[in-house]
Amino acid sequence: MTAAFLSRFSVVLILAVPASGEQNAAGKNLAEYAKGVFADLNADTKAARQHFETALQNDPDSFPVARRAARLQRQDGDLSAATGTLRSFAEAQPAHLHSQLYYTDFLENYAPRDAVAQRAAKELLTGTNERFPHHHEVYTRLIHLHENLGQRDKSLALFQAQLKAGGAGPEHWMSLPPLARTLLPGGSPELNEALDHITEKTVETGLQIAMAARRASDYYRQTGRLGKAIGVLQKHLELQPDSLDLRTRLGLLQLYDKQEEAALRTLQETLQIDPDQTLAHKALSQFYARSGKPGKSLHHRAEVLRIAGGAPDDFLQLADQFLELKKPHQARLILEKARFDHPEHPALAARLAIATLRDGDTAAASRLFRQAEALARDSGHPDVLDANFQIEFAGALRQSGDRAGAENRLRNAIRAIPPEQPGKSAHALRELARLWIDQNKNLAPAASLLKRAETLEPGHPETRRLLEKTRRKPPSNDPPRK
Repeated sequence: MTAAFLSRFSVVLILAVPASGEQNAAGKNLAEYAKGVFADLNADTKAARQHFETALQNDPDSFPVARRAARLQRQDGDLSAATGTLRSFAEAQPAHLHSQLYYTDFLENYAPRDAVAQRAAKELLTGTNERFPHHHEVYTRLIHLHENLGQRDKSLALFQAQLKAGGAGPEHWMSLPPLARTLLPGGSPELNEALDHITEKTVETGLQIAMAARRASDYYRQTGRLGKAIGVLQKHLELQPDSLDLRTRLGLLQLYDKQEEAALRTLQETLQIDPDQTLAHKALSQFYARSGKPGKSLHHRAEVLRIAGGAPDDFLQLADQFLELKKPHQARLILEKARFDHPEHPALAARLAIATLRDGDTAAASRLFRQAEALARDSGHPDVLDANFQIEFAGALRQSGDRAGAENRLRNAIRAIPPEQPGKSAHALRELARLWIDQNKNLAPAASLLKRAETLEPGHPETRRLLEKTRRKPPSNDPPRK
């Protein structure tokens, strides 16, 4: 659709050019260029090449035309012509930096092992370096070319000249560390001195730039100067208070330096500015977990999942921890997010039903239990409908008045619990006994269940409390248990 539109636009453009005899040179060349665009869109490389070559002859100072002509010449299999086009433009326009760099990159990409091409690139870059001294896009290419040619002495001389550059900006200094590590022996005093000098200049000229501050801070941290690493970030934030990634990084370094109060203040300030800073939440979650504050740790873990999402198991583990801390509402919120992200995951649906029930919303929980049950069966994962699920589902049914359904599920749960889980068996037995006691029926069988629960889980206070109820309850007129 785009090509068709541009083709129609090109035809209109050509037709809009004044009639023969009234056209000036610019108008004719514009028409030639439009024909080239038209042919290129229709994949007619040869015709497009001819039109752009003609347009370049008429306007040899246009680098976009030269670049496009060279591309079509290369696509037409004429690498020599493409090289000549770019070389001619670069030689004719020595002050046009982009054309010099484009030509040398072209030679590197399409003739990397050609000695003539390497010599041409070297001569061009050498001249360009003289016209554009200390320009990082020039000297980095020239140093790499010297290295490819085995001319380490020339590489080093050019590198040393960059270290002495006066009035250079941050881009210059930020380009030098990789070159220093390539040219100077690892761990040598020369390398350390060069990197120290480069980092100082980076801080001096580019502290307001996030990448410059980050690199300087990282260098000081890696070389054991944590105080300087922290100081660089603090000064950067004075200049750029909204640099949230580096504000978070400052908090991490402060934690590493045992400055806990300052670190917490820094990370909390980050979240006050933007509550969706994932890394700040992760840092606080880990800190509070180490500090024995699981509630706060879980809060920040939940925020990470809310912002960035996660795998189903991540949500399940977090929800289980909330439930263990008796925080069902938080578990429900995180599981609702999980169900939105993973709507077909039956375990998430089952756990959401449980959390909703414990959060006190019986009606919604009953609906969610049935949805989870259907999803588990349809997806071929009936294992999700384990004893825990059945016990909790029974609780929802009991609260909604379906005592028969609750009893049936508790019986199924008791039969399904393996012998190596006595605590879970005791819990299911207590729930079935509670159901009968609440209805004032089957009190003797209820007492038997509770005695069995006591054997499986001795000393549980709920077992004793329910046994007391079986003794105090008056006899029921209900028919005996079947």
